[in-house]
Amino acid sequence: MSGPTAETSGTQDRPNWPVLILAFVAVVLDGYDTIALGLSVPALADDWDVPASHFTPALSLTSLGVALGYIAVGRLTARFGCRRVVLVAVAVFTVGCLLTAWSQSIVELSALRLLTGLGLGAVMPAAVAQATALNPTRYRQLIAVFVTMGISAGALIAGLFGTALIRSYGWPSVFLVGAAASAVLIPCLWLGLPDERSVQAVAPMSSSDAKHHAAVTRLFDPRVRTRTILLWAFAFLVFCVFYIFSSWLPTLLTSYGFGKDLAPLGSAALGVGSILGAGVLMVGALRFRMTSVLAGTTVVAIVFLVLSANLGSDKALLLLVFGGVGLGLQAGMIGPSAVAVSIYPQATAATGVGWVSSMGRLGSVVGPIVGGMLIGMDFSAASIVLIACIPVAVALVLVVVLGRLKAPSMLDDGVSPPSVPGRPRPGASVQ
Repeated sequence: MSGPTAETSGTQDRPNWPVLILAFVAVVLDGYDTIALGLSVPALADDWDVPASHFTPALSLTSLGVALGYIAVGRLTARFGCRRVVLVAVAVFTVGCLLTAWSQSIVELSALRLLTGLGLGAVMPAAVAQATALNPTRYRQLIAVFVTMGISAGALIAGLFGTALIRSYGWPSVFLVGAAASAVLIPCLWLGLPDERSVQAVAPMSSSDAKHHAAVTRLFDPRVRTRTILLWAFAFLVFCVFYIFSSWLPTLLTSYGFGKDLAPLGSAALGVGSILGAGVLMVGALRFRMTSVLAGTTVVAIVFLVLSANLGSDKALLLLVFGGVGLGLQAGMIGPSAVAVSIYPQATAATGVGWVSSMGRLGSVVGPIVGGMLIGMDFSAASIVLIACIPVAVALVLVVVLGRLKAPSMLDDGVSPPSVPGRPRPGASVQ
């Protein structure tokens, strides 16, 4: 069964809401499972009577699996189509999540998290490519932001309910709930996601042509090479700084006079700001070019970082300010996917989203290491915050330059998409 045949195309006038909702929910579950292990580590450490640091391999292998999924997704979608990749990826992390609940050792847990990570990494780029292929071309960026925002929504859901689940039913419950929700989603995806290759507006493509368009070398074609380098560097820097704070903010807040019971509120403030940042990006995408919106949110991040370094011990104000930091940085984490779908041909979109996401994932690995080194060198919290401003300022320069580059004359292999009155044509002056 190849799935339902789509009657609409990427040039239809109205959004294809069933496809959008299914893609978004798949990514929400991705975001939920991504942080499930982090929430469970304290309880696991107690149950298995081992130090929490022993779970580092499991956490690292989750990130490695996600990164490998990001990198592989372009080739997979070229060979099998986005629909099949989304279905198989959701099935993989469903099984991985379910088996994780019954793992009995750190070695077993680590192997299962690597497997789960592969599924998690493949879902988001394939879902973004699927949703953009089956919706109006002029909504590409907005759709990419909406679908990618599912990561933040899933993480927020896990943060709000995960601790209560663990407290009431034990750590396996977090994974069982995630596996159950994913299992329910699979038949919905099977029935509701069309095969994007059946859309009439998408020209048929041979297997060899599809693999050619999905190759990472396409991201370095002369017309997009500079954009790729700038976009990857921007994503790496923003992810790096965000994960410095997501990993070490409670520790840094103790330097501001927060007790150990209040310090975790910093992570909550960062998370709330992240959701707001995703919302700002969506609203901004309706009226402005994506690079302009990202430049604005990056400035917001810098302003709030400088403010946080110069505030006194007003705890409520500090939490508000770090919420602003989360707003600015989270927008910068979601935005590159939207830029990717606007500067690469549709056949290369999954590869573009996957690789820019993997560059961000690399930043998420480097950031906590840098933060730990600065804390280990006895830098003050204010100094660390000011140092973090440097890569964010560099990211601002990169995205401004990216926005000023002259766009390719064709968005999609010789087919120029229709313009919309009052809005720049997608791909015109890079979004």
